[in-house]
Amino acid sequence: MYGLSSIKREAQQEILSLLHTCCDIDHLFPGLQKVFQTVSRQIVWADPIVVSLDKTIHHMEFYYHDPVTQSEKAIVFKQANEFQYLFRELNHWNLNDEISENEEIARQLIAWSALSEPKTIREIMFLIRAGFWKFDPKQIPKLSGTPPADLEELISWDEKSVLTGTNIQNMDVISREAWSRIVAREQWYNDGGS
Repeated sequence: MYGLSSIKREAQQEILSLLHTCCDIDHLFPGLQKVFQTVSRQIVWADPIVVSLDKTIHHMEFYYHDPVTQSEKAIVFKQANEFQYLFRELNHWNLNDEISENEEIARQLIAWSALSEPKTIREIMFLIRAGFWKFDPKQIPKLSGTPPADLEELISWDEKSVLTGTNIQNMDVISREAWSRIVAREQWYNDGGS
């Protein structure tokens, strides 16, 4: 879907390279910020993943924080209701106080819901409603199939269904057959009902 797999693969490789070459937060932060800015420019339908710095202690229970072995600052990643934080612990990186292998950290940092590849129209509707994707019918990918005859008020489509709506609140998934009946009824009305 629009080269999403290759975008994610390249970003993951860049993240891994940064994790291997940077040994402190202040050097890693601008590199990761740049990676996610690039991803956001390439995947225009997704709300950007915000990358910021904060104190490590703000993201874990205070009794788990060890100021001697853990970095004072953490890199925070946030998008919609998803959140991750990365800090330095002794001689390695630590993601969410759970993952300390660079390969897995890089994989997790690119595994956001916003960067998933939906297989159905319902999944696209979920990503929009949950705030991972912007409501922008011109930018949202179309999954498959030939375009329906009338694209007015269509957000996306696949072989069987269409996602309709003019805003987040009135989005709905309907079959292509139901959409064809709606279009025919509107055309009949516009032609004067004869």
